[in-house]
Order: sequence, then C-alpha cells, then structure tokens
Amino acid sequence: MNKENINLLINIRNMIGGMSPVLGQVGRFVTENPEYVMRHTITELADSIETSEGSITRFCRAAGFKGFADFRTALALEQGANQPAQMVEPELKPIIDSICDSNKILNSGELNTVATKLHEASHVAIYAVGTAVPVAMLLQMNLMRMGKSASLVDRLYQPITPDGIVIAIHITEVSADMLQMLAHAKQRGYKIISLSRGSFHPFTQLADWNLQAAVSCVSGGEGGFAEIAGTMMVVDRLLNALEKKDERYSEHREANQKSIFSIDSITNKLSEYFMS
Repeated sequence: MNKENINLLINIRNMIGGMSPVLGQVGRFVTENPEYVMRHTITELADSIETSEGSITRFCRAAGFKGFADFRTALALEQGANQPAQMVEPELKPIIDSICDSNKILNSGELNTVATKLHEASHVAIYAVGTAVPVAMLLQMNLMRMGKSASLVDRLYQPITPDGIVIAIHITEVSADMLQMLAHAKQRGYKIISLSRGSFHPFTQLADWNLQAAVSCVSGGEGGFAEIAGTMMVVDRLLNALEKKDERYSEHREANQKSIFSIDSITNKLSEYFMS
C-alpha cells in the first residue's frame, strides 16, 4: 500500500475480511478510532485493544508500512487532508459514507473494461444471495431497460450462450454454494465479473474482473441500506459507463432516472427512494 494513499482507512476496512482474527481486531479498532491511534504510543494502543505490540507491528506491515511510526504518520497526514464532514442526518451518514468511500476506491480502468465486456455480451446472468439480491435486481432491471438480455439465476447449471457473461454480487458473506457456482462457471469457460464489498480472495480470484465497493465504517454487521449502498453506487457507475458504449442504451433508458445515487444530491434522493 502506498503510504501517500489518501484512502488508507477505506483500504484497511476492505482488508479486514482477509486478515487473521488478531490483525482484524487491530484493523477494526484503527478504523473506528483514528484520532486515538494518532495520539497514543504503540504500548498504549496495544493495551487498549488488549493485544501485543507485536500484533500492532504485524498489522502495520500487512498494511504496507515498515512499522507503527510510519503507519501513524500516514494516518495523521490523511486525517489532516480530509475536509470537515458535511452536516447530515445521523441515520444518513453511514449511507453517504459508504457511497462516497466506494466512489473513491472504484477503479475507473477496471470499470471501463467491465462495461466493454457487458456491451459485447449477448446475455448477462446475475448471481446473488442474501443481502446482495436487491442489488442484483437493480442491475437486472436497468440492463433490461437498456435493451440487454439479463436474468437472475440461482445456479449456473442451466446453459447460457457461449458469448454470455456472469456477474456475481457479494455483500456480506461468500457461501460455499456461491464459490461452487463460480468454479463451475469457470470450468465451463464463462467469463465472470464480481461486484464485491471488501476484498474476499476466494471470491475475487475466481473472477476475471472485480469491481470493489468499500466496507461501511459502521462495525458489527450494520444492516439496513448502508450495507448495500456502496455496491449500488458501483452498479450505477457501471450502468452509466455502459451507456457510453452505444447511444442506443441511452435511448432505451432516457425515460428513467439515471443517477439515483448521485454523490451531489444523495441526501435528498436517499430520503425519497430508500428511507420511506
């Protein structure tokens, strides 16, 4: 990780799922208490987390730093560069943070590549379970409005066209069934796009392309719309990128609202669409 990366805390939240329980505990404390971390020694931090100084050091190295001193300096630089948060309703803040953080880390090059692959595909098979299902339904609905053939599937044993493509959406957990489905699709030669919240290596390694949303800053399985808002923003960005590939997509979608998850107007639109 580049020490000048201004998305340090976002990246740490996304790394926690792939860390050991001990390092994950350190990561959660850091992301939830950055001010405390900046102002205390490694010994005080270890005492507060009820872990060892060695665990703190291993965490810092896993994050790409030589040790705690380098890590703390980078954290202080990032926090100092951040602008004061806009005043919003408390219940909306986790949602807005999830969307804004996901927008920051979304890889524009990968986004454009995925949009090209969707444009070339004759059919899109979308796989999702649990909390990811609403995101999958949003994607399918809009793809169909744009004139693309798209379906929700609960398994990929039924055939899709050779030039079709698979999109697997992950929000909270990667089930054995999902991994088995992706492995089966891979064996059959299908190209796979993953939309994931956080970094889950068994899931993303099976995919040919990955669009990653940020893990919410609310800890402990926050639930509600904050849990899926970032991934929905990624879907919205993907649909807009797809529109640029062919003007006919815009013609199909022109009667429908295109930017439900606009960063600039998020506070007003979330209340209207999702908080009633």
